[in-house]
Amino acid sequence: MKTKRRLFGTDGIRGIANRYPLTPEMVQKIGLAYGVYLNAKFPDRKHTVVVGQDTRLSSDMIKAALISGLNSAGVDVLDAGVVPTPAVSFLIKEGDFSGGVMVSASHNPYEYNGLKFFNHLGKKFSEAEEGGLELVVFNKYELPRANYDNLGRVFNGKNLVESYKKHLESAGRYLAGLKIGLDCANGATYQIAPEVFSALGAKVFTFNAEPDGKNINDGCGALHPEKLAKKVVELGLHLGFAYDGDGDRCIAVNERGEVIDGDQLIALLALHFADRSKEAVATVMSNLGLELFLREKGFRLHRTPVGDRFVAEKMDEVGAAVGGEQSGHIIVKEFAETGDGILTSVLVASIVKSLRKPASEVLSLFKPVPQKLKNVKVKEKPPLERLEKVQRAIREGEKLLEGRGRVLVRYSGTEPLLRIMVEAESPELIERVIEMVEEAVREEGIAQQ
Repeated sequence: MKTKRRLFGTDGIRGIANRYPLTPEMVQKIGLAYGVYLNAKFPDRKHTVVVGQDTRLSSDMIKAALISGLNSAGVDVLDAGVVPTPAVSFLIKEGDFSGGVMVSASHNPYEYNGLKFFNHLGKKFSEAEEGGLELVVFNKYELPRANYDNLGRVFNGKNLVESYKKHLESAGRYLAGLKIGLDCANGATYQIAPEVFSALGAKVFTFNAEPDGKNINDGCGALHPEKLAKKVVELGLHLGFAYDGDGDRCIAVNERGEVIDGDQLIALLALHFADRSKEAVATVMSNLGLELFLREKGFRLHRTPVGDRFVAEKMDEVGAAVGGEQSGHIIVKEFAETGDGILTSVLVASIVKSLRKPASEVLSLFKPVPQKLKNVKVKEKPPLERLEKVQRAIREGEKLLEGRGRVLVRYSGTEPLLRIMVEAESPELIERVIEMVEEAVREEGIAQQ
């Protein structure tokens, strides 16, 4: 039986800034606990942890509290400054550091923030590692602190970030002749992404790259690619890419202004790296069309729960070269241990360039099965298996689909939402099944009025 997490959700620790658990006091305690955890797990080495942040108003405060706790445990910190989440993962592996933390709430609005933890291999914390850290945080004894002559120090890691940029550039090819639009979501990619594409020779048009602490993800980026789509058409660009606030997602736009989601990018990259593996990984949210397409090409698609950590773990298990999520988290194992939006866009642009075809011909490899996602705000999240009316509605919906579609109901790991996803050939049937499940949710009394 799994122990219920008190801090960790689908992707690290997340909440409203300056409210529990993201108060300075609690974040400092978490930082101290992480240092104690490292000292206990690897007692024979001096530890250095990489810390990065996004552009949120609260990220400075939370990072300062986290570093204070780590230093109190005797752990040194490499402060990478404002960088995408995958940069933290890369720097850990590159520098053989003990771990890392990204201060970010990814795609959420600016009032949210969070902590994403990485181990010494640059991989996101497993459930076991999260559980181990929580045990330290909530143990009943006072946590040991370093002696005054063994306190941790803070080192500026901005120079090392150059190695991350070179890594991204080395993954691509020369892109001269391509006009590329980049929507940086006023987030962590706002400096690095344009620099990388410019270094590769592309003519870059940058949008939403003026963060003010409050405009991260605000009507822009991967959650709102329609804004970039308009710009691509207006300016006659060959291609566009939209990132989320911490830069681990990428959504593409072709020259017609059509939005290309993560499922199409998984298909493209899986084919590109087919000589490495015929195994691919996606989550339960990925479209059935992706699975059918890959099967036709000789691949086996493995599905996981939502979260790029689960994708990465399954990729290791089955030896997949490419995996990802419909939302744009794409992992290409040859280059990264976690989703990397800039890396994905560099690889995709390089494929488009090498094929010498319009992006509209390259990026739409399969026809998606019609799919709709409905979010219902909830007051609480009781286990779904205990909601008899919801389970009955799901079973009735599956009967209506007769094996030619899917019903998926799950809670969001980061927001007070229940997500109802239905795939079917008929839009009318999709609406009917969604209405059945939504009505059952309301009858259970957990939906917000």
